[in-house]
Amino acid sequence: MLKQLTEEGLQQLVAECKAEKRRAQHKLFQLFYGKVMAVCMRYAKDEEEAQDMLNEGFLKIFTQIDKYESTGSFEAWLKKVIINTCIDYQRKYKTLTQTTNFDDIPETEMRTTEENIAISKMSTDELLQLIQQLPPTTRNVFNLYVFEEYPHAEIAKLLDMKEGTSHWHLNFARTKLKEMINARNC
Repeated sequence: MLKQLTEEGLQQLVAECKAEKRRAQHKLFQLFYGKVMAVCMRYAKDEEEAQDMLNEGFLKIFTQIDKYESTGSFEAWLKKVIINTCIDYQRKYKTLTQTTNFDDIPETEMRTTEENIAISKMSTDELLQLIQQLPPTTRNVFNLYVFEEYPHAEIAKLLDMKEGTSHWHLNFARTKLKEMINARNC
């Protein structure tokens, strides 16, 4: 396994990838595989689909790496490319479905004390499996809001929906996850 690189080392690696050096690309792939696969798993319905998303994502990264200008965090740029690839993948294979627009639906709180205890007893893999059971659009909104910390306005633009629809999907995700967690604990 590769050790973390210094910022200078990472910038050198990126420069070598821009020069299309295969060893550098392989090293970059190894360096970020775990983080990228974790992102893909949150957006995919299963590991096979996540692997497809990961492969398409790295292909985009290597073909578009010259667009990275070294002014911001490379990891943030890479993550954004991967997230967009996951969403594009779902559109391409028609796993991303649109629902009716739901405007002005207030957000609700997801967890009570009992649910917090139930969640704390679950493994990361168990939580990931529950997230993967959400409908694709709902799963995407949940991931973008909770993990990527995108605001609803940005989610709506990225997923081509109204902001109220993004709110609805987040609430629906919270409700479904709550039901699934409660069902597991019965």
